[in-house]
Amino acid sequence: MHKKIFTGAVISLSLLSFANAEISTLNEAINKAGKQRMLSQKMMKDYSMVGMNMKFNNPSKQLVASIAIFDSTLDELSKFIKDKEASKALEDVQVLWKKIKPQFLATPDKSKALELFNLVEKLLNATDRATNLITKSAKVSSGKIINISGRQRMLAQRLGNLYMLKVWSVGMEDAKLQSSIKEFASAQKTLEEFPKNTDKIKSTLLDVKKDFAFFEVLGASKSKKYIPSLIARSSNKITEKMNIVTKLYVEIK
Repeated sequence: MHKKIFTGAVISLSLLSFANAEISTLNEAINKAGKQRMLSQKMMKDYSMVGMNMKFNNPSKQLVASIAIFDSTLDELSKFIKDKEASKALEDVQVLWKKIKPQFLATPDKSKALELFNLVEKLLNATDRATNLITKSAKVSSGKIINISGRQRMLAQRLGNLYMLKVWSVGMEDAKLQSSIKEFASAQKTLEEFPKNTDKIKSTLLDVKKDFAFFEVLGASKSKKYIPSLIARSSNKITEKMNIVTKLYVEIK
């Protein structure tokens, strides 16, 4: 039991260790912009967990840390990116973030959870657009695969986010969860078929595939017995492994 708790804590800390170094290349910018997408989903997931009084991985602490990282990374990206379209997209992210941040810092309110989720969906779309424009401005062959890999981190957290909202009974459509499961599976196939995959990338993607099988089984199940702690653990494990894969793609020349 202690080993499992410790492992969960390590994964949790590594998930929040994204703001260590300043951006020096466009590939690094693509990676960090992609992490903003992931953080939008992670914050919503942790908000719901706090609202349900869940203690696994200390979601309250995780939420505060993610807010700080989103702030600092957005500032880094805004200073580094020179492309006009991408810069404008980052400004749009900033506008939305100013509306959402105070709500994440407030005590979770179940009656407002769906409204907040819809705002976070706009933030996700804005961060996705910014990432895509930064990828486009990079004009390097590795940019696209970095973007796809980075987006898998977001989808892993999105699966956890949608599941938590389902458990919290706020009126979340199950179709969104099913759609995200299919989207993750499709993108993972694209990554597995990338011709420049190293042995390390291949083995890590195989580990992700095993972890993701849990969500595929969950998606096919009609059971009303919920397992939020296991879902939180699995989404974090996949995100951490996809973070490793994305960093490896950044290093590919």
